[in-house]
Formats: sequence, C-alpha cells, structure tokens
Amino acid sequence: MQLSGLQTPSLGRSEAAEKRLFKNEENKEDNASCQGGFKHIKVTASIQSDAEDRDAEVVRRAQEEGCVNVVFPGTVTQEGCCRFVSEILKCILYQRQQLPMTYDQLVYSQRKQQASVQVNRKTDMDWRKCQQTLQELEEVLQQLEVLFSLSRVPRVLLLMGGSLVLPKELYEINMESLASSGGNQCLRVSSCLRQIFRTLFVADLLSDTRPVRLMPTTVLVLAHRDCGVGWFRPKLQFKVPTRVKKQIIVLSSDPNVCKEPRAEGSDWEDYVWFQAPVTIKGFSN
Repeated sequence: MQLSGLQTPSLGRSEAAEKRLFKNEENKEDNASCQGGFKHIKVTASIQSDAEDRDAEVVRRAQEEGCVNVVFPGTVTQEGCCRFVSEILKCILYQRQQLPMTYDQLVYSQRKQQASVQVNRKTDMDWRKCQQTLQELEEVLQQLEVLFSLSRVPRVLLLMGGSLVLPKELYEINMESLASSGGNQCLRVSSCLRQIFRTLFVADLLSDTRPVRLMPTTVLVLAHRDCGVGWFRPKLQFKVPTRVKKQIIVLSSDPNVCKEPRAEGSDWEDYVWFQAPVTIKGFSN
C-alpha cells in the first residue's frame, strides 16, 4: 500500500513533464512556421520590388529614349522571329489608329459581313476598303514568312505617312542581338509574345490620346543581299531617316543564359534594305 501511494506522485510528475515537453515542441514548430512565413513574405516582397524597379526602368527608357528592351532567356527560331515582327506590325497598326479594331477582330467581322445577305451601299463601301487593307496586310505578312526562310533579318522598319526620307512616324524592330537556332531547346513563341506585349503595355510606347489620321505604312527589312528574295525590292541607297523621332523595340537574348554565338557588327556588312512594294493603307469605320 505504501509502494502504491509513493508511485502516484511519480506518475503525475512524468505526465506533467511530457506535457511540458510536447508544448515546447509545439512552440518550436509554431516559431519555425512563423519564421518560414516571414521569410516567404520577405522573398515575395523582394521579388515584387525588383519587378516594380524593372517596370519603372522600362517606362523611363520608353519616355526618355523612345526605346523598349525585351530580353529573352534563351534562343528562338527564325519562324519565331517572323511571328514577332508580324504580331508587332498588327499591334502598331491598331494602336496607331490605322485599324478600327484588332487584326483578328477585323478578319472575323469581315467574314461575318461577307456571309450576310443584306448589305447597303455605305456598308459595302466600308467592306471594300477594309478588304483592301486586309489584303495588303496579309500579302506583306505572307512575304515576310518567305523572306525569313531565306535570310536572317536583324532589323525591320515601319514607316508611317510622309515619305521614305521623312515619314510622319518611324518604328524599328531590332533583332541584332537575338540568338536564333533550331531544335526543341528554343523558347516557345507564345511565351515570348506574352513577354513582348507585357513590356509594350508597361512602357506605353504606342498609345497617344491625340487623334491620328490615316496614313500608308511602308515596311522595310534588312536582309542578306544575296538571299534571293523576289517580292521585296532592294533599296541600296536607303538611309534610315534621322529627322524624325524613332521608336525602337529591341529584342535580344540574355547572354548569361544563352550560350549561342552572338552576331557582330561585321556580320551585317553584306546586308541591304529591302522595301515591300505594297503599302498598307489605313482604314477606319
């Protein structure tokens, strides 16, 4: 009986010690969890701050220098480069009020209207003007695909209004530092396009609150003189206009990620300007 009476307090102390130990472990886990949460918040805040700093630099360069840089974390294909130029061309035409809606919306609208039986005279005239603009644009896009299959294209110029010597607006797509290759290691075109248009959106390079009148758009491309392209016309004496403000979209590959050899200035010595024989006339409803 005495032994039994002596054991009871001992068991009580053991249970209390186990509870204290368990409580301490819980506190340690809670503290570790809180510390991990704080670290995650700090990392997230740091990433967000870095992104905001990059966006601020994009806006500054666009406003002060008229230049937007898009740096890809890898190589791209020639077909991808052609898609970049084509989509940027469509975007510029829409943003600069040369198309009443986006290219895809315009194509859909035309097909829908063409299927309609009742078309009045005014609507018919608008439809014909729109159809002409779409045909001109689609011809340029198709011929760009041919050219990109024949030669590297380090620079593309879009001249709007005025003349080749003194256009009203001038846009350049510069791909001199863009590493191009083939195979499955290249970046997906869709992800690159998202990066391009996000950067253009942040930079606000193409928007203008002032109304813009309709202007013809001429496309010039820099390609190898012996590439054998037949549709584009060589402009051997062409000089890039300097008396008009130029807006530049620079597409490049990150040299820290991409190990492909980068083109040097001397690599473009045998390249000349080619002009599209068709101008894209603006259209509005």
